Amino acid sequence: MTESLIEIIERSKQDIFWAVKSCKMVALWDQVVDERVSRNTEAVKLRNKVLYVNTATSTWAQELTFLKRDIIRHFNEKAGEEAVKDIKFKAAGERIGGKI
Repeated sequence: MTESLIEIIERSKQDIFWAVKSCKMVALWDQVVDERVSRNTEAVKLRNKVLYVNTATSTWAQELTFLKRDIIRHFNEKAGEEAVKDIKFKAAGERIGGKI
């Protein structure tokens, strides 16, 4: 069965809405963490309520893993909803967004 043009447009609108919302949520990262953490990390994407964050070093990734629950709580408070259930930290091994 072929999909009608209206169905395709409606689905596209929803996809665009979620893409924009995801970008807004990722942008909250620098407001949630302090300046020192912000300089050494970069939120990359939000998918299925999992926030993916690159870190400058593996030490940063490990340290932030210990603080994950507090960061998630603060992030969701800032977002005004349960936007994040988990955070995955990954050592990028390079400069983070030109911030370092």
